[in-house]
Amino acid sequence: MGDLMNIDKLVNILKKGELAIIPTDTTYGIVCDATNDEAVRKAFITKKRDFNKPFIVLASDINMVNKYTKKISDLEKEIINNFWPGPLTILLLKNSLVSDMVTASSPFVGIRIPNDKKLQEVIKRFGSPIVATSANISGEDVIIDVSNIDKELLKNVSYVCYGDKISSIPSTLIKVNAEKIEFLREGVLTPKIKEIFKNNI
Repeated sequence: MGDLMNIDKLVNILKKGELAIIPTDTTYGIVCDATNDEAVRKAFITKKRDFNKPFIVLASDINMVNKYTKKISDLEKEIINNFWPGPLTILLLKNSLVSDMVTASSPFVGIRIPNDKKLQEVIKRFGSPIVATSANISGEDVIIDVSNIDKELLKNVSYVCYGDKISSIPSTLIKVNAEKIEFLREGVLTPKIKEIFKNNI
């Protein structure tokens, strides 16, 4: 069931609309195709997550982000240039290529570029963004060690990639509104963002 990350195998599983568990740069995550409603539905059900709670999406590079979102403001671009790739998720206006199920029907998608070359390569090879949500049942502890993953949850997952323990750091989540940065979830980058963009807080 579990092995080291096999990029070909992982891309194939994503293309089939199945779920996988892999180490990301912030936590162990359930990943699936963010453009496939059935795959996204499976992720919600597997986590026992409320369908009203949106998922965060990972992209391989800024070109992919541009392809799946609408206009990015100058301030958003500046923030992106400072902190991507890395543990910063930005709410951007999505376009119709991103499933409404991912965003719980919100016009915004929480998106980031992970600071993990192998993960970037997987997403690039797959060709579209992926949902990445912590590999736990909703409301339970975040998984930083693959051996702690719920056995029930594993039944719906086609592939588990084992890695080292991860020092779990949830990404900082922000939204830019009228040139002001709103922090929706504090994280490791919050102090740095406040320091660099103090005029926009």
